[in-house]
Amino acid sequence: MPTTEMPFVGNWNFLVEIDGVTGDSSMVVGGFSEVRGLGSETEVVDYWAGNSATPVRVPGKTRYSNIVLRRGVTNSNELFRWRRTVEQGSAEKRSGAIILLDGAMQERARWNFFDAWPCKYEAPELQGEGDSISVETLELCVSRVERVEGE
Repeated sequence: MPTTEMPFVGNWNFLVEIDGVTGDSSMVVGGFSEVRGLGSETEVVDYWAGNSATPVRVPGKTRYSNIVLRRGVTNSNELFRWRRTVEQGSAEKRSGAIILLDGAMQERARWNFFDAWPCKYEAPELQGEGDSISVETLELCVSRVERVEGE
């Protein structure tokens, strides 16, 4: 009997790994609710050969987007301490991964990022009325992102 596997994976089940950022059994480092910016863009360079009517278009420099992580505020101050090192003049670069899981908690895709450092931090917006979770944002500047196929 043939097995039918859904070719698409939902975007709500993922893990964030950052080298050197770990919690213990009593402290959650991050329950991330959103990840954005896993992308790259290569500039297009027009090269005119002789008196050609149209240019030859060749790839130029590639730039990677900043990765934006949003998470509910926890007791862990580890990500903010990493950001503080940048504010104090020593960017401690780390690598990591964003791992997309299927409904059975199996890895389906992975985006590895390299030489990341936190270039922006936003504390949560606080309001006296309402009952939403406090969410903080950490933006990572990365040198490279690569997609790796899941098992």
